[in-house]
Amino acid sequence: MSGLDLAKKVGFDLCECKTSSEQINRPARELAQVLLETFKERGGVFVAWQMQNIVWGKFDGGRLVLKDNLAPNVDDWLECRLFNEQEELHLKRDGENFIGRYVHDEAGAGTAYVDSFARLWGERVAFADGWIRLLDAPRKISMELPCDDCDKKFYGLKTRNYIGSDKDTGLSGYIDYRFVAIESAWDGD
Repeated sequence: MSGLDLAKKVGFDLCECKTSSEQINRPARELAQVLLETFKERGGVFVAWQMQNIVWGKFDGGRLVLKDNLAPNVDDWLECRLFNEQEELHLKRDGENFIGRYVHDEAGAGTAYVDSFARLWGERVAFADGWIRLLDAPRKISMELPCDDCDKKFYGLKTRNYIGSDKDTGLSGYIDYRFVAIESAWDGD
């Protein structure tokens, strides 16, 4: 299902999966090792927030690859996520450490969730070697991100929203979320 189809749905599909979570607290200098240990031989999409911009990349199962093979500058990262369809590592800077959690989904029952889609700003103006450039011309901002499906005009972020209930009140709501994938929204026609 494309991102636009997901966003246009009336109602939602409630799904279940087995979810495991692990808390992480490691020095910033060990971030590359944390990525390797957590994702081992699996690949994923990477994003880091800095004060001045957002840096996208891809993890090929052994190393982090940024656009134009730039070297990662961990000292500038305030927050980062490494994610794919089954798992996410989400870390935030706390002084000299990164703290956060690793979530892994497996088939089965246990945790209810709803997937949603949010379109990224801008439209594709260029692509090369598995990367696209999204440009929001009126605001004069752009970003480059990894993409396997590079022939669409608009793209978005698919997220998984986990549902939980409070045992005392019985009230239910979202208790956590994670990034799942970058997907095409539609081709703009």
